[in-house]
Formats: sequence, structure tokens, C-alpha cells
Amino acid sequence: MKTIGFIGTGLIGNPMARRLLTQGFQLKAHDMNPKSLQSVLDEGAEPVQGAADFQDTDAVLIVVNNMDQVNAVLLGEQGLVPAWKDGPMPIVIIMSTVSPEDVKRLSERLPTGRPRLLDAPISGGPILAEQGKLAVMVGGPEEEFTRALPIFEALGERVYHMGPLGSGEAIKLVNNMVGITSFMIVPEALALGVEYGIPVERMVEIINASSGQTFVTENWAMFSLWLDAALQEDDPFGAREALFTTGRKDLETARKWASSQKYATPILDRVIDGLATMDMKFLLDRIRSILEAKK
Repeated sequence: MKTIGFIGTGLIGNPMARRLLTQGFQLKAHDMNPKSLQSVLDEGAEPVQGAADFQDTDAVLIVVNNMDQVNAVLLGEQGLVPAWKDGPMPIVIIMSTVSPEDVKRLSERLPTGRPRLLDAPISGGPILAEQGKLAVMVGGPEEEFTRALPIFEALGERVYHMGPLGSGEAIKLVNNMVGITSFMIVPEALALGVEYGIPVERMVEIINASSGQTFVTENWAMFSLWLDAALQEDDPFGAREALFTTGRKDLETARKWASSQKYATPILDRVIDGLATMDMKFLLDRIRSILEAKK
């Protein structure tokens, strides 16, 4: 596992790709956005023109936004599968957050054994991706997981093999139902405390010693940087996109998956409805009040 194909160098894919380069992997990278791709090329990745250029890689990582894009990457006219009519194929690792049912349906559409699939969504965000401290949740055959393990260990300090194909996506959506909801409620709660006059750091200290502790409060120093980035015009960590676009997409994916299992999610439904009606300026003003109270 030395030569890696990497498709999707956006918000989370970009620091992941650069992390792999720092760990000694050779990367062939592609993204439809030349600007997001360029920083990866500047670090030593090789640009590719089409799917056929990935044929001599050991694995191809797909880090695109949704299942339509995953399907296009693999099965579209310019996709990986049509490009590889003969010869061995690398392991294809879907690292996007998508439905486990969609991953299994995709597998059924592929020629038998071509390519070998893993689903391996990640959690932690761009800052932890840069540091190689993501959590990686993998579904798929044990043999392919073992072969790809050096890649996962380069990206994350916590790697979990969850079971059959699709099970990585399943636990990622379960995680995101909790994680994204807490990402939204913590600023709202802290802003309320600020209004009452409680110091932000004191609130975080007490929450972390109490039942309200979350990933956000436990990693408050990092999360504060992320919130501050959301207020900047260039939004260097893509915080606004994560909150209002990617986060909502992941919750919608979780709801769709739950519905396919005939599982009711009334609380999730309320969270999604709340995000749909929330004005971005409203949330950013809340964030601003918290950060200004820290000064």
C-alpha cells in the first residue's frame, strides 16, 4: 500500500490527502475544483486526467460529497469500472458519508469482485485530519481491511473494523446523529449562559465534569478555533459549509436510512427542520457572542 489514488480534495479530503503525503505515500489525486486540488499537488501529489490513470495504484480513496458522486466516480462513463476492462483492480475505499444501503446496492451493480470495496467514513473534522487523529470506521471483508490498514492508521489514531460492507457507514450515521446535533446545541447553550453572565471557560469546565460533556466541550480549544474560522470571510476550515451544508446532508442521509428500515426518528426530524429554518446570520451572531465573551 504505497501508491494511492485520491478522488475528492475538498473540505476534509484536502487535509487527508496532505496527511498521506507526509506519511510517505505516493498520491495520484483528482478533484473537479482546481483550487482545492492545487495545495495537494504543491505537497507532491501527481495530478491525473482520468480514471484509467488510477489503474496502477494499490487503493483508490473516494472522498466526495454524496452517493450520486460516488456512483459517478465508479460507474459513470468516465468512471473507474469502465476504465478497467482488464487486469487487476485496486481496492476502492468509499470514505464519503453515505447510506449503508446505498453502498450495498452499489456493490450489487459491480462486476463480481471488481473492484473490491470497503466503506470507511471518518470523523473528527479538518483539524484532526491534518494531525492524523481521525476516527476511521470500516465495513467490508477482513482481507481487504487488513491490506488497507496502513492507510487507515496514517489517517486516524482510532481505527475500527465494524463488520460487513456498509457497517462503517451505519455507525458513522449513528455517530453523526449525536455529533452534529451537539455541534449545534452547544453554541446555543453557551450563548444562553453568556447572556446570564457566566464565563465561557467556566461553563465548559463544569459541563465537562457533568452529564453535558460532548466531543465539542471536551475539545473546546480546537472547537473555538473552528468557530472563530466560521466568522472569517474566507472560512479557512469550511466551518459554515460543515454546519449548514455537509451537516444537514449527513442528517438527511441518516433519516433516509432510518426510513428505509421503517425506523421512526422524531427527534432527528425536529433537528433537521430546525436547521432548515435557521438563518446563518443568527447562528453566527450566537457564535460571535461566545467568542467575544472569552476575550
